[in-house]
Amino acid sequence: MTLYVEDYNFVMEQLQARYGFTAEHAADAIDRLSESPNVFNALVAFLRTGNHPSLSIQGHDVKELTERYALSPIGAYLMLSELAVNPSRAQGYLEDIWEDGHEIVEYNPDGSIKKITHRTIGSGSEAPSCPKCGKPATWIEQYQRWYCYDCKEYL
Repeated sequence: MTLYVEDYNFVMEQLQARYGFTAEHAADAIDRLSESPNVFNALVAFLRTGNHPSLSIQGHDVKELTERYALSPIGAYLMLSELAVNPSRAQGYLEDIWEDGHEIVEYNPDGSIKKITHRTIGSGSEAPSCPKCGKPATWIEQYQRWYCYDCKEYL
């Protein structure tokens, strides 16, 4: 896929500024996302507007991936790209995440690892971040769902 320089640069900047990616990690993410033009364009739209475009691949969408699998929005777009390119491998990743959880890696500005957090799925897990504001959500046992008090809505 040929990426527009403006979109490439915009996504590169956003991944670094908003999500703490190093330049190397951002370039790798863009390479993976560019394998599915629809997913890359949906990510660009999300980063520009804050709204997730309607996009479903193999029965999965960003909302479901962030809610059910506790993926970050960027992780959800990367998973959608993987679902588009290699569905069987992506399904294996989702099964592993569901059964074993996944690690969230935070990096220092120099690219070294700052913190690794293991996140499991369900009420015993570390709170996922709200896909809109990025703040930790609260588990509401009665509804078996995560809720963001800042945005006043369920994830």
